[in-house]
Amino acid sequence: MKKIIKINIAVLVFIIALGVVGYLRFWNIATVNGTGISRINYIKSMEQQGGKQTLSGMIDETLILNEGSKNGIKVDQKTIDDEISGIEEQLKVQGQTLEAALLASGMVKADLEKQIRIKKIESILSAPKTEITQAQIDEFLKANKSLLPTGKTKIELQSLAKEQLILETSQSAATAWLDGLRKSAKIVYK
Repeated sequence: MKKIIKINIAVLVFIIALGVVGYLRFWNIATVNGTGISRINYIKSMEQQGGKQTLSGMIDETLILNEGSKNGIKVDQKTIDDEISGIEEQLKVQGQTLEAALLASGMVKADLEKQIRIKKIESILSAPKTEITQAQIDEFLKANKSLLPTGKTKIELQSLAKEQLILETSQSAATAWLDGLRKSAKIVYK
């Protein structure tokens, strides 16, 4: 009987010691002149500062990935690799590397791949069904005359205008599509 009591006491002491070590190691995220900053207060502060925006982004990602899965949309690795190669080329022109850019933004390559996958799914599912007309191109060129680059031919300017209009139309369609997903989704905040 005494042996069992000694074992129980030893286990209890071990659990208490483990709790104390856990508290000291994991409860406070930092100490300032001996005053602790608790992990809970840190998380609450982070939620207040950027939590709603971060959560909204995570909800949007989940909605897009779920909708992509539901519609059988798959983005293959080659598409992602091609996109990353394009990004690397743009960064190289600016005198940067992909690794440095990822490090500066607090990302790793897997994060970038996930973002590309999500954007590709979103663009496939939200693609606008309209064509850009010559009248829209002409109106764009007229409205943005002072902003257009000089030394370009009329055809080059029209091509530039069409690309910009396609981009604007795609972004608008993606925003409307995602708004529709949000409205129809059952999102429960806890």
